[in-house]
Amino acid sequence: MAFAACGSETVTELSTGEEVYEARCSACHGADLEGRVGPALDADSSSASMPDSYWVQTITMGKGSMPAQRLTDNEVQLVIDYIKSKW
Repeated sequence: MAFAACGSETVTELSTGEEVYEARCSACHGADLEGRVGPALDADSSSASMPDSYWVQTITMGKGSMPAQRLTDNEVQLVIDYIKSKW
């Protein structure tokens, strides 16, 4: 019976970039992209000039001490768009 309960967890996709960022990124990168444990993601950051492919790879594969994030392709694009909209 315990095994059935463990396997019944529903995965809900987050629907906005802000939701994804708050849930998965803000603890390390700060609520306002200012950086904390992870680097700042604001317009002055070194990653600001990088193409989306860099962002996708960093988010999905991890980089340095940042672990890979398990997000859908849609959630990845939503969070990239959200970060860029804050610049």
